[in-house]
Amino acid sequence: MGTGITVLSRVLVLVEEDRDLRTAHVLTAEPTIERLAFMGEVRSSSIERVEDPTGFDLVVGRTANAVDVAARIGASAVTGADVSTSRVPTVSGASLLGCALALAARMERQGADIQKVAIAHPGGPSIGTKTIHFPPPVGRVRGTLLLDHPFEVVVASTPETWASALIQTTTGDQALVDDNVFLQAICLAAGIAMVPPAGIVKVWDMPDPYLAKAEEMGLVAAGRSRA
Repeated sequence: MGTGITVLSRVLVLVEEDRDLRTAHVLTAEPTIERLAFMGEVRSSSIERVEDPTGFDLVVGRTANAVDVAARIGASAVTGADVSTSRVPTVSGASLLGCALALAARMERQGADIQKVAIAHPGGPSIGTKTIHFPPPVGRVRGTLLLDHPFEVVVASTPETWASALIQTTTGDQALVDDNVFLQAICLAAGIAMVPPAGIVKVWDMPDPYLAKAEEMGLVAAGRSRA
């Protein structure tokens, strides 16, 4: 780990929906984790389930609830939500969108001129004015403009179980596509690689350790040059 990154060994995953358990499954292979458990109503035969978060030094969760639980027990937090305030050390934006922005940040540091960042996943906005061509099997979908500084950020919906991210530049694109539950789990779990000793860090502000961990966990982004 680089300077300014904290290694935490007792990790609690908040399971608010069945799919959140996949994040805990991804983290079972992490050698630095001495104890891994989840808190939620689902059942698992392979991962410890607890009802009290006390005793954990890191809380991982898709929503901002992870920050609230961590604050109650004096732990650090990794959340998929883009939070701007926290009383505990927090990794923010560990999500599919955050991963796409981290990829864009890494490409920009390598000299690329970013034009557009787009993501698509089940449950995303299905009506919009922006047409995006994602890799198959997602293909051509219409999305909604989320942000427009310093480049466009578009969010769209996929009709099936797939999710995708696309970063467009003036010289070539980079994209990833995979099962939505698996991809979202990796995007969240990879946040453990960059927990700060204090304050909030967004995954796109420290893309190198975040993406290195995501790629170690199975994230694969493919490049495509433009003629």
